[in-house]
Amino acid sequence: MEILDSTLREGEQSPEVSFTPEQRLELAIAIDELGVEFIEAGHPAVSEDVFKGIKSVASQGLNAKILAHSRARREDIDLVLRTDASWIGIFFCVSNRCLSKRFHITLEEAVARVVDSIDYAKSHGLKVRFTPEDTTRTEWENLEKVIQAAVQAGVDRISVADTTGVAHPWSFYSLVSRLREFGVPLHVHCHNDMGLALANAIMGIEAGAILVDATVNGIGERTGIVDLAQITTIANYHYGKNYNLEMLPLLSKKLQEITGLRIEKNRPIVGDFAFVHKAGLHVAAVIRDPYFYEFLPPEFFGRNREIFVDKYAGRASLEHYLHRVGIRNEKVVEKLLRRIKSSNMAYTPEMIVEEAKRIEKEVM
Repeated sequence: MEILDSTLREGEQSPEVSFTPEQRLELAIAIDELGVEFIEAGHPAVSEDVFKGIKSVASQGLNAKILAHSRARREDIDLVLRTDASWIGIFFCVSNRCLSKRFHITLEEAVARVVDSIDYAKSHGLKVRFTPEDTTRTEWENLEKVIQAAVQAGVDRISVADTTGVAHPWSFYSLVSRLREFGVPLHVHCHNDMGLALANAIMGIEAGAILVDATVNGIGERTGIVDLAQITTIANYHYGKNYNLEMLPLLSKKLQEITGLRIEKNRPIVGDFAFVHKAGLHVAAVIRDPYFYEFLPPEFFGRNREIFVDKYAGRASLEHYLHRVGIRNEKVVEKLLRRIKSSNMAYTPEMIVEEAKRIEKEVM
């Protein structure tokens, strides 16, 4: 299983997101430290600053393979060649609806355009990934023709795109399984319009795909694609990979600072609440053995375990903080616990200690 990070291409298609060349490079270097196999650095035909940013990323000698996005046009491919990226991702939609209402060409003309693009890119030394855009809603006969032609043209990989995020995980599994018949390595690019991107990505891997596209914080066109933190953690936990998970909170924070797009506090892995325990019974169990309520210790992600204290707290919650400052008086703990449970407020660690010290004076 491999990961392609598309924060710099798909992610930049998120509303309100635009990277400077310097930010593109800064993010690419940090993403590379995570250990992903590919970084999709952008679409050079978009603008001069995107082109410059991709070229800067490609010149860094990163461990990840650098891929640039391209329409099935020679002028786009020429721009990719000038960036020095080693891979190109060519996309073209061949559904009947696209052909008739968007491009106004026949299937045969579309296939010829795809083959010409792949031939041209390969003849100039590029590795080629071809994406039949909107794969999941494209008629099978059309997919069969364009993929067969792409394979004959020497395409290196095919990306299966659920462009509008509508696929059901089982139907996506079936499609990827069927596409394996063409004998070319498969990638999956899953959008999150129905909240199914991660489920579809996993089903794609189970069906035989070898790579998942993802972005930091799951940003991208409309509702985005697979969240990088979630898929890399799953890759480590379930598929035996060894991504540097400590980079995930840093990447999430860096992207939020650059874009201003804030994530929800209960976001898996990188959210503020991901390793915060509240209910007294949970806290008591976690203090004995974190295994009971954590799938991995927060240290795997460079984070710390936190205990949240309000009316749901138990003795263990208070002792967690009080024992650190040498307060072990049972009467103090009991009286403080009663006060907290009778209030409707949350207590910070500082408030717990201060209140305990006041109570300590009362009971002396």
